[in-house]
Amino acid sequence: MKYRIITSILCATAAIAAMAQTEAPDSIEGKKLNEVVVEAQMQRTSPTATTYTPSGKQKNAAQNAIDLLRQMAIPQLQINPIDNSVKDNAGAEVSIFINYMPASQEEMDGLRTADVRKVEYLEFPTDPRFRGAQRAVNIIIQEYAYGGYTKISADENFLVGLSSRANIFSKFSYKKMTYDLFVAANNWNNHHASSDIEGLYTLKDANGSDFLLSRKETTDKAHFRQDHYPIAFRATYNTEKVQIRNTLGYSHSAYPMQNRSGLLTYSPGMAVNDTFDRRNSSHSNSLSYQGSFYFALPNNFSINAAPQISYTHTNNALSYITSSTDPIIRNARENACNYRVNAYLNKRFGQKHTLMLGVNGGDNLNRLQYSGNAVYSDRFHNAFASGLLCYKLQTQKISLYTDAGFCWEQSDINGIKSTDTYPFLHVNFRYSPDSKNAFSAYFQYANNTPGIDEKASDLLRDNEFMYLTGNPLLDNSRHITFNLGYTWMPSNKFSLSAFGNFFELIDRQITTYEPYNNGQALLRTYTNDGNYIQSEIGFSANLKLFNNSLHIYVSPKQCFNRSTGFYDKRYNPFQLSAQAVYYLKQFYFLAYYETPQKMMFSNSPTTYRSRDFYVVAAGWANNDWNIRLSAYNIFNSHWDSADLYIETPYYKEHKTNFGTNSHSRLNLSITYTFGYGKKVQRGNEVGAQSGASSAILK
Repeated sequence: MKYRIITSILCATAAIAAMAQTEAPDSIEGKKLNEVVVEAQMQRTSPTATTYTPSGKQKNAAQNAIDLLRQMAIPQLQINPIDNSVKDNAGAEVSIFINYMPASQEEMDGLRTADVRKVEYLEFPTDPRFRGAQRAVNIIIQEYAYGGYTKISADENFLVGLSSRANIFSKFSYKKMTYDLFVAANNWNNHHASSDIEGLYTLKDANGSDFLLSRKETTDKAHFRQDHYPIAFRATYNTEKVQIRNTLGYSHSAYPMQNRSGLLTYSPGMAVNDTFDRRNSSHSNSLSYQGSFYFALPNNFSINAAPQISYTHTNNALSYITSSTDPIIRNARENACNYRVNAYLNKRFGQKHTLMLGVNGGDNLNRLQYSGNAVYSDRFHNAFASGLLCYKLQTQKISLYTDAGFCWEQSDINGIKSTDTYPFLHVNFRYSPDSKNAFSAYFQYANNTPGIDEKASDLLRDNEFMYLTGNPLLDNSRHITFNLGYTWMPSNKFSLSAFGNFFELIDRQITTYEPYNNGQALLRTYTNDGNYIQSEIGFSANLKLFNNSLHIYVSPKQCFNRSTGFYDKRYNPFQLSAQAVYYLKQFYFLAYYETPQKMMFSNSPTTYRSRDFYVVAAGWANNDWNIRLSAYNIFNSHWDSADLYIETPYYKEHKTNFGTNSHSRLNLSITYTFGYGKKVQRGNEVGAQSGASSAILK
């Protein structure tokens, strides 16, 4: 029977071939068929997310997760080349996730980029595993049944003194459990971190008449040293319906040297010019815990909660000595504890509708003692609690997110209490008619809360003519935000994101300078006054050429800044960043340029202008090794990095910062990863954990 079936199939095949030759003898021999090329779609957009598939060249060249995002040059993201912070085009923070689990920027140092499958950029995602994040990057990696790997990274700068970073990350997975261990040592030691300060004081003489005093600090010697040693351990249980993660972290951070000394001159001049010596050392130890719990429940319910707590003990010593005035000696000893809990309950109705109920609460507790010239014993706390109700609509072309709620806050600064209750609102709309186009609009009404250090009631002396204090009665400020965006992806070779942003901070907290001690000195404090308005227009574009070997990225934007109230001022800078990456087999070459960063501070009458920043780099990589040599600002022999200008009725200042960021330097970075076990699960690495926020006045 089997042979009859085979014979029948062969006969039928022969008959079909004969019919084809009889009916169309020229169809094959007379016509030349064109080559058919099927190209995968490497980038696409939808109402839920914009998805990018990194190329093998990009993954091979990247040394960690942030470096991969930089190589991909995603047009909706802005990555700071100095501190590696990730923000959207409106300047808002972007949360980083790996396989739907939250990860800090430091944690991703250990990611092996070869395991990355795709990268998603999401705005107000409906998936409850994103835990209420407004903007998120979700890096999808390949998971394995069990196994582990260890990654060793080393980073050293040359020509700028000691600047060394090294870390070891190790991961081991077995069935549903994953264990991560992170240890690092970061050390910096140089003689160039300093500043020159020229201040113009409006004071009163012995007769009560106003006069102008110019005071200038010119630094001759400086010494900066920092040591940072973090360690963290994390355990994760992960299934389709349950995710549980617990992270314990410890960190020791020390600044043994923050010293500068030099010449102190006055105009009208004194008989003999003065000298100054300012020294500030500190060290702190932090413990932290972060938890993350997600449960998918029956009937399309889900719940997730994220508790966190941190404790930091800090000792800080400052001395300021001149050759003609009494020394300023200030020692601070602080115990700070921060805790917070975020919890969300989600209910999905069909495929289009989702409701979410969220509650958040926490407190910042500070116990602070000053000794030396100023003696204080402080007890600060700043507590909050909020609740929100959220509705999400999801269709094939439209995504709508809206939430509204109320927040209660109370600060207690040495018994001086201030309470505030306010509403907040977020609305995000996204329309994607196809996989190549997307339009988005975002509106926010929310609150800005001043830090504890801005509300501290202590009175401290900074120099012979300047005192510092906070304002316990400082009010919160409201702000509104409105953004428009358009994303266009006509092909794998080109992508563009155009944007327009508007932000207004109403009755903002701002630094003020007032007469003190009968006008013989000034007092720097804070008050509520005026509005801060910022708007931007710009675009970011990415072009791939020469068979995906050359990637070009450019992002220009025009900014408009306005301050009202006491400090009525406009500042409208233009900024541009550009990047080119070329891949040649296992080698890669990168060039990046950024115009000087220019901005007006929202909480201070200060304008800021940095130096331009540029880098060229070359590297080689395979599956385990990645070696890169970079040259930063190679034609800049100066150490000055930024200028800051303050203009107020009683005080004007020009400050020039010096440091290593804008100076020429060489950087060598090496990563080596080796795996063990039959199957390896890589990604979502644990990293350095942060401590509690400080209330020490600076």
